[in-house]
Amino acid sequence: LHIGDSHIQADFMTSVTRRLLQQQFGNGGRGCIAALKLAGTNQPDNYSLTADAAPAAKCRLTRPGKAITPGMTGIGVAFKSPHRRITVTLHGDDSLFSRIALLHSPSKGYDTAYVDGNRPLPGVRLSEYATGYDLAAEVQSSTIKVDIDGTFYGAYLTNDQAGVIYNTIGNNGACYSDYLKIKDFAGQTEILAPDLIILSFGTNEAFGQTDDNEIYANIDRLIASLKASNPDAKFLLTTPMECQRRIRRARYAINRRIANVRNVIVKYGKENHIPVWDLYEIAGGEGSSRRWLQNGLLSARDHVHCQIIGYELQGSLLADALLYRLSPAFTMNETKVTE
Repeated sequence: LHIGDSHIQADFMTSVTRRLLQQQFGNGGRGCIAALKLAGTNQPDNYSLTADAAPAAKCRLTRPGKAITPGMTGIGVAFKSPHRRITVTLHGDDSLFSRIALLHSPSKGYDTAYVDGNRPLPGVRLSEYATGYDLAAEVQSSTIKVDIDGTFYGAYLTNDQAGVIYNTIGNNGACYSDYLKIKDFAGQTEILAPDLIILSFGTNEAFGQTDDNEIYANIDRLIASLKASNPDAKFLLTTPMECQRRIRRARYAINRRIANVRNVIVKYGKENHIPVWDLYEIAGGEGSSRRWLQNGLLSARDHVHCQIIGYELQGSLLADALLYRLSPAFTMNETKVTE
């Protein structure tokens, strides 16, 4: 389970890590997907999640609505009529699913769904936030007619194959503290049964006013809550790479706060025996944002986000680190901080 901000929401980086791990260990399914487009924000291009009507209300993690609140995915949508058809489609030759869990607010609906031609399918309550359906065959797309009498968050897709399920939850503008605002966020993640939880934050903290002590405390609070709900999960922290802030029109300067936030994350990892994948140093450390710009890896539009090729490079580097550490010589019980 990889949780983070806009760098994770777009899935450019994590889709590469997912693909490389699944090539090595098998593809267990796409995992968690969010109703991002329905909520009016950018969605990864490797899946579609649509409805037969526009939402009557919608909210996002950093743009909460008045009538509804987001769930585990950081997204929430509600419809005027509860009788809705939800269509889920995965894009890619090996993107199949045979089981789907709809993620939602606590609800009396979802007991029975009608799937692909009105075939009735009983729902299994996996938790108060998720109802599962067994499609009995692997498919790439499915339309489900179901009563959505509350807020809809997204879906969790798995197949009949053994292998890696690489879940991502990313929200534009998010900080560690934002996920703490979601009611029972950690409890909702139990359905994913994560073996490893990766937390990728820091960019937005570096553009805000949160001081170092508060950032440290927010890391601790989020990890503590996730540990309580997922006691067998291991954790990995990542640091943000250097980026720049606009100081006047068409002029940028290095955001020096990024290095401070990076140091807080590394300090937390060392003091709490949690490994850190230090992207700040891996990407080149101080002055690296200029080199990434010169080589077309960092966005010339905002000097914060990467070009797709830059994210793909990050994703392959993270996969290399995970594959190295998943070799037989390594056990996940090790607590050494990796540089």
